Amino acid sequence: MNQMSGRRKLSVIVSLLFLCLFITVPAGAATVTLNKVQTSVYVGKTVKLAPTSGKAKNWRSSKPSIATVSSSGVVTGRRKGTSTIYCTVGGKTLKCTMNVRNKNRSKYVTNAQAAVWLNVLGAVESGGMVYGHRDYACFANPGENSPNEASCTGGAYQEYGESLRELLIEIRRQYPVSFNARDKAGIATDIKRSWEYSPYTATYGSSKGQSIRAIISCNAGAFVQDLRACELLDEYIDDIKTLGVTNLRSAMLMAECEHLGGFGAVKRVVNRASNRNSMNSLLVSLFKDQNDYSSSYQIGDSIYRNRHNSIANWLKQYIPASAKIR
Repeated sequence: MNQMSGRRKLSVIVSLLFLCLFITVPAGAATVTLNKVQTSVYVGKTVKLAPTSGKAKNWRSSKPSIATVSSSGVVTGRRKGTSTIYCTVGGKTLKCTMNVRNKNRSKYVTNAQAAVWLNVLGAVESGGMVYGHRDYACFANPGENSPNEASCTGGAYQEYGESLRELLIEIRRQYPVSFNARDKAGIATDIKRSWEYSPYTATYGSSKGQSIRAIISCNAGAFVQDLRACELLDEYIDDIKTLGVTNLRSAMLMAECEHLGGFGAVKRVVNRASNRNSMNSLLVSLFKDQNDYSSSYQIGDSIYRNRHNSIANWLKQYIPASAKIR
């Protein structure tokens, strides 16, 4: 009796396994997503979103003033910013982070001129002094660039300390999927606190350093780095304009100097130049820093001479002498 019962149990198990082989599960039913989970669109342009399977409904935008979405998933950029686009498929809510961009990278220069700025800044900061070269994964340990730097520095344009933290925050805000996929060391938690007064001391080969390098060098990270560098140019020109500089070559040279040493140093150089709208005159003034022996790290000191001369030569080659700040 017990033997027959055991056989019946075995028969039932085999039958169930056999039936399982013929049960059809909808492909991708548990992993349906939108065709884009994070993307960008220019103001006035559109991008089409669609689920990988099934039919989407209830399309909506978290910020319609930035991006609107039609009942068929067509998103239109309205103004610069970030909005989340939602829809439902079979009762499941799907979303896409939508970054709306202005067509112009800068308010003061054309996109072509902005590209020159990126090529110049990338070359001197991470590209080995080769015009157009840049290393988006570049990383410097605390104190490596200067003994005064207590935090680490990262990216093609060498963002230091709190600035690096802001870069990581921006990548996570705009491209959370790319960020989270590369954060293997708790960077999302680390960026919740300020690094300005509490140095962040991750090193190149540490797990945190490796995660940061992976995040900032992926496509999303590189895009945000370029965008921030153009925004920095606008901030620098905002300052430099107050000193009466209108020539674009001169403004870009001084913008790079501000990136290197701050606005106070730029103000010193511009105010003692014989012609603040002549790049050559600004170079002469810049190198007068070498007559001051109180510091070896002023922006015009000899250690930076090749850097400034290279920048001036590139600007002469790629920016017309008559070009003005827009």
